[in-house]
Amino acid sequence: MIAQLTGSLRPQVLFKALRVAAFVGTVLLLINQSDALFGDASIRWIPALLTYCVPFCVFLAGQASGSNDKD
Repeated sequence: MIAQLTGSLRPQVLFKALRVAAFVGTVLLLINQSDALFGDASIRWIPALLTYCVPFCVFLAGQASGSNDKD
């Protein structure tokens, strides 16, 4: 288990996870916070930050799970 987690923390994997989180998080942010971005509502900062954290964590979990399946 620890080997899979450390394998998921390689710089190449982290960079991919950041790219995926930036793209997916931005799409989700536009959907979920459109009233704040394009309207007069105030932005909800914690959900906005979590919008980027969730795809990042899901990508890393998928990488760890995929490396576990190869073993």
